[in-house]
Amino acid sequence: MHDPIRWASKLIQAFYTAGVRHAVISPGSRSTPLTMAVAVHPGLHKKIVLDERSAGFIALGIGKATGKAALLICTSGTAVANYMPAVIEAKESGTPMVILSADRPPNLRGIGSSQTVDQLKIFGDQAIFFHEAGEPAFDDDDFKRLRFLAQQATETAITKGGAAHINLPFRKPLEPTSEQLKLVIEESEKNVLNRDHKISSIANKSIHLSGEIIDMINKSQRPLIIAGPANPHQALLDLVLQLSNSLNCPVVAEPGSNIISDMQIDRFDRILRNTDLRKQLKPDLILQFGDQPFTKPVLSAVETWHDVPVLQFISRDAWQDHFKRVLYRIILNPSDDLDLQKIKSATSDGWFERWKKHDHHSKDLLKKSLDNTDQLTDGHIFNYIYESIEKDWNVMLSNSFPARDMAQFGSSSVNQFVNRGAAGIDGILSTAAGIAESSEKPVFCLLGDLAFLHDSNALFSLKSLKAPVVTVVINNGGGTIFQMLPVYTMLKEQNRADLFQTYFQTPQDVNIQFLANASGLPYLRVEKKSDLEALDFKSIGKSMIIECVTDADASMKLRESF
Repeated sequence: MHDPIRWASKLIQAFYTAGVRHAVISPGSRSTPLTMAVAVHPGLHKKIVLDERSAGFIALGIGKATGKAALLICTSGTAVANYMPAVIEAKESGTPMVILSADRPPNLRGIGSSQTVDQLKIFGDQAIFFHEAGEPAFDDDDFKRLRFLAQQATETAITKGGAAHINLPFRKPLEPTSEQLKLVIEESEKNVLNRDHKISSIANKSIHLSGEIIDMINKSQRPLIIAGPANPHQALLDLVLQLSNSLNCPVVAEPGSNIISDMQIDRFDRILRNTDLRKQLKPDLILQFGDQPFTKPVLSAVETWHDVPVLQFISRDAWQDHFKRVLYRIILNPSDDLDLQKIKSATSDGWFERWKKHDHHSKDLLKKSLDNTDQLTDGHIFNYIYESIEKDWNVMLSNSFPARDMAQFGSSSVNQFVNRGAAGIDGILSTAAGIAESSEKPVFCLLGDLAFLHDSNALFSLKSLKAPVVTVVINNGGGTIFQMLPVYTMLKEQNRADLFQTYFQTPQDVNIQFLANASGLPYLRVEKKSDLEALDFKSIGKSMIIECVTDADASMKLRESF
């Protein structure tokens, strides 16, 4: 019996039963059975994306926003290889996704057959799960294995955090007969109507801290919570709120941590840049949440406080310990019940108030610095957008300066996303598209001109999204973050700034408005502070591109002076 669509459909139905609701498909021939099985399934949200690299990051954004894996479907050959950057970020940030790669059957492998490459474990250790499904077989035990495979891949992608890869070889003919298609449609409709879905076998737990950990917390007079990046479904927000309130403890929450608290110190970036304040505000215990912090002032402070013990609370089993200082790792799901009844605060009077006093002072200095800078800078963009946008908007921050500028000029909040796992500039706009597609909430995507150009293929996916993506391009003339490197100072001293500009800063002469027009997206150019202040974000109802042309030198001067 040759019926590849029924084989593919059984797998897709099993994924739906396991809780999958989104599929991102890149067109191809060998993947016809998989594509058709998804196309006729009424319970799945489908997104068609031409570029597999962009498709991978759209699936990543869906995983970040929902906490569930999206299906990624592609044809054979180099198509699957284009997922690699997203696969790496998925593993490093603990984001679930499932890749279904169509493949040539074994009789076409290794003989030079067109579009045939070795796809077995093509992602190596970057994928957290791999299975070669084999050619379609139709015994009951084969169907049982497919159902188990869907649950296995889905739950592994969630619990381990990363991409599960299933390779599926198909022989021609790939197209179904009318009778085969009709049967698959009927089975898919029944699959949606079936309410007895086993979404997950992951159980919540009651967790009790050891006596030594409780004793450390209870004896602490100057506890400090530091929250690094975490996807919203991994952020442990409730636990941060409970501990910070019960301990009267300041919270340093980086952008992308998805933490917001009454105990939050918004201007931690400036406070921790000051060496005197770092000494005055030295904690005696650090409670670390989320992944490894990334802002330089936080890293410098933790390194300076080398004798301060660190307790880490994290919702995924990953080594996140840059300084190799964590004494205890407490791994728990956000829905786990952590017993805090024995926690009794010994925090010194005025500990939080000392932090808050410097926070208020820094806020006043920031306002003065922004007001006294006539040119439009990157800092103005981040401060204005953070203060102006509605709180129900999602925000996607690019790497390099944007994530750091939000820390210095904006603040952390919920619904903030970063790709800080591998911290590349690739796929930023595509990740934002995935967040908008699955959350159905509008997204502000703030990224530099190089990151924008790097992911410009994603522009063609923005018009068909369920919610708008407002792309704010900070055009400051290339990779100005490299001015922080020693090579910049060295080349400048040797009067070879031309080498720096050509090989590091790499300014691009691309007309962004033309790209917007080619993509059918509205475009707006902002060149002055008055242009920025005239923006009415509440009136934006569809995807658009806002190009903010900022003064790179003034932006750097503002960063260094504040």
